[in-house]
Amino acid sequence: MGVFCPFCGSDVDPDQAQPGSLPGTVHCPTCRQEIDLPGSTSPFPQGPPILTLPPLAVPEEPASPEPGPPWEGEGGFFSRLLRTTGQVLFHPVRFFSAPARPGYAWALSYGLILGTLAQACNVYWGHALGREYLSFRSAILGLIFAPLLAFVTTFVTTWVVHLCLFILRGTHNGVQATFRVMAYGQATGLFMAIPYVGVPLAAVWGLVVAIGGLAAAHGTGRWRAFWAMFLPLALLCVLAVVVVLIMLAVGVGAVFWEHLRSFPNYI
Repeated sequence: MGVFCPFCGSDVDPDQAQPGSLPGTVHCPTCRQEIDLPGSTSPFPQGPPILTLPPLAVPEEPASPEPGPPWEGEGGFFSRLLRTTGQVLFHPVRFFSAPARPGYAWALSYGLILGTLAQACNVYWGHALGREYLSFRSAILGLIFAPLLAFVTTFVTTWVVHLCLFILRGTHNGVQATFRVMAYGQATGLFMAIPYVGVPLAAVWGLVVAIGGLAAAHGTGRWRAFWAMFLPLALLCVLAVVVVLIMLAVGVGAVFWEHLRSFPNYI
């Protein structure tokens, strides 16, 4: 009676097969595995044990943290200043998407430096180009109060823009995120060093940086950031038109009243 080899599936003749190392076993002539004969007692009822090793655990590399603004990191003063300025001007979305240190001090210090530098460039070109409205006294006062002006302008602009963005339901983060965009956005003041086209270029580029920065800092759509920047300007334009209309109405009314008062004199 033949024996079925459980390893290779061959039929094994127990009479012709080579005896195995244990009683009641033979070697399969095909695969040379040791198999049990029918009716024998095997120390391995379920077949020879198969040694399995656990999988090797590969250690995972720790994820490197995303780099923050160079101005808030380590390194030389001018190196951090230049690298931060380049990232703000040319990669605002990536810059304001990166994590930053808590608080207002780092962004405020950068804004004061670049705001003062922009005012200095404006005063220099004002004298170099012979602008009559800019006297020497006003230029000196402008330089002295430039940090204070940048400080007040940054905070006022932050609260106005944040309020408009809140109205548009785009403030997914706190007011500190808006403040960082307004403070680091002072980097566009470097365009003030270019004569003639520096002022309009700084204004246009500043809007681009602010819109992209607000969208990245708050995780909102760029159209919300766009209208958050233009809503104050639109309100100011509407207010100016209303004031002009009121002045015209008052002036026309005064002239009309004078004519009414002098009307009996024509009779």
